[in-house]
Amino acid sequence: MSKFKVQQPLIHIPSFKTYYVSGSFLKEEIESLGFTVPMGRLDSQYYYTDLEGWGAILWDLVFNSNLYKADRFDCENYALKAMTLCAERYGLNTMGLVIGDIPQGRHGFNIFYHGDGFMLWEPNDGFPYSGSPFEIGEHGYRPDMVLI
Repeated sequence: MSKFKVQQPLIHIPSFKTYYVSGSFLKEEIESLGFTVPMGRLDSQYYYTDLEGWGAILWDLVFNSNLYKADRFDCENYALKAMTLCAERYGLNTMGLVIGDIPQGRHGFNIFYHGDGFMLWEPNDGFPYSGSPFEIGEHGYRPDMVLI
């Protein structure tokens, strides 16, 4: 009987500049946009990158729509996966999970902080605006609650 070792795939982590802000600052910025932060802030310090840095990593935070399973793995799970992977792999905890509205109804997606404000992110590649960050309100995406 032969023995073999399973190895995780190698993942290239691009280099990018990292900055940080206080949790109270980030929460106030989110609330100033009219969104609620129902669980308060989860961390004391929040680490982010600029738009150039986000451009180097966002490609990795889009997931195949074949993962979808009604109620068991749907929109908020895609957003939670992007939020968690972003913190785990890239050390950036300023990608939040959003519950809000899109033209089709209630939806889970992401918001991220880049130093000069926030942008939205659709992590499910089954949606037409996935794979490219966009402004708040663009494409009918209207955040309501943010977990950050």
